[in-house]
Amino acid sequence: MRQKRLIRAVLWVVMAVVLTGCVKNEFKVTFNVGADVNRTYTLVYYASDRTKGRLVESVVNLQKGNGEMPGMIVNPCLVYLSASGGKSPQTVFYVERGDEISVTGSGSDPVGWKISGNKITDALTGWRLANKAAIEEARKEGGAAAVNSAVAAYVKAHPEDPVSTLLMLCYFDRRADEALFRRTWALLKGEAAEAKWKELTSRSDMLADVPSDDKLPARMVLNTIATGCDTIVTGRVPMIIYFAKNNVESYSNDIDTLRQLTREYRDSARRIIADISLEPDSSARWYTARGDSLRDAVRGWMPLGVSDSLAKAMGVSRVPYVIVAGRGGAVLYRGDDMKTAAGKFRGAMK
Repeated sequence: MRQKRLIRAVLWVVMAVVLTGCVKNEFKVTFNVGADVNRTYTLVYYASDRTKGRLVESVVNLQKGNGEMPGMIVNPCLVYLSASGGKSPQTVFYVERGDEISVTGSGSDPVGWKISGNKITDALTGWRLANKAAIEEARKEGGAAAVNSAVAAYVKAHPEDPVSTLLMLCYFDRRADEALFRRTWALLKGEAAEAKWKELTSRSDMLADVPSDDKLPARMVLNTIATGCDTIVTGRVPMIIYFAKNNVESYSNDIDTLRQLTREYRDSARRIIADISLEPDSSARWYTARGDSLRDAVRGWMPLGVSDSLAKAMGVSRVPYVIVAGRGGAVLYRGDDMKTAAGKFRGAMK
């Protein structure tokens, strides 16, 4: 009897190994989205194995809503789906090798389609369909708040679910609300906090850890025009720091706003107003700075751009970029809207 049980156990193990070995390094996406859809769609994903990886962009032409796309992968990946020539993809799903993904629905907009095939994709679809209106609103300028709020609510309710991590990385607009992003990211724990989920997106702003508290370095040593070197001490007085290059479209208007702030708050001992150029060419930096008539402000220079160690420490990943901090060093604003930044700075000066 024991011998028969042992034989059965061995057979089960052998079958499991054989079945596992039969899983091919591929996945398939099948579309059935309504007879009135005759359009081309793009699917982008990163196919990788232990040694290498490549970005794959595939196209599927739907005829009367039907179509099929095969894909080749080894490691799990995210697939971004959008109408060819359309706006940035707002539809994403998760695949592992061997998956058969089904896309159903109606209409030509992938945001409203049901995508299924594994538990993570099913959950991503459920969240997307429940928040379809917010996602559509986010396509408009300044419309990210509703999506960010919806993502934050899901994470708060499911802090250990990897879907929460993927929603943070794929749908949350970090530029629109850095503070909420940090607070919400800090809620992730357990499996959701594992690095593999973050690695799926390969986002440059996620290479380092994301502390929940948004703090600036206590001391910032800058190359400057007036003295060659200057040190900014954070937390002592309110401060607004503007990072840009000469070719930034809003540069002239942004400098005008900084100039107005220096006139409103003439006592430089009570505030810090700084303009830091990320121009790699020193002559271009000096020429522009001398001609823009911005006075009574710190005129800094970071020729290494966002690769500068101080830029990284301050969380500067793009231009234009503005940081406002109050007394005590608490960051009040991060982003690229100088009008909003100026309002935060004026509030801190009261």
